Amino acid sequence: MNLSMLRSKVITCFGISVLTCRYVGFAVVALLVEINSIFLHLRQVLRMASLARTTLYRVNSMINLGTYVVFRINTLAWMTRWLVLNRQLIPLFSYSVGSVGLAIMTAMNIVLFYRLMRSDFMKSSREKDLRKEKEKEM
Repeated sequence: MNLSMLRSKVITCFGISVLTCRYVGFAVVALLVEINSIFLHLRQVLRMASLARTTLYRVNSMINLGTYVVFRINTLAWMTRWLVLNRQLIPLFSYSVGSVGLAIMTAMNIVLFYRLMRSDFMKSSREKDLRKEKEKEM
């Protein structure tokens, strides 16, 4: 899925909330995910500055992982639970857009979580993979 398609999905989901003046609390809860973005972007800045082997990077990685679980995984789980429990109160169009949006976000977050874990906490397996690639090139 490309970035423009994801943006249109987010705009549609928040647009429904703004235009109908309904589900505003649900939309605000969805913004909790962005708290983790602070640490996710700081991680990227530190990597770009070649500071990936510093204590600051390591501490940020741990905070990033903690906020990832609290503000991304738990928030998406709560939103999914709320949507399922309140299905009878939600028009079909809103329910469909919300369900598809949550499914996409959940899949993307699972992949991102795996990549973060592999990159920051499973370096030994990554280093082995790099060694194998170098051996194949020779």
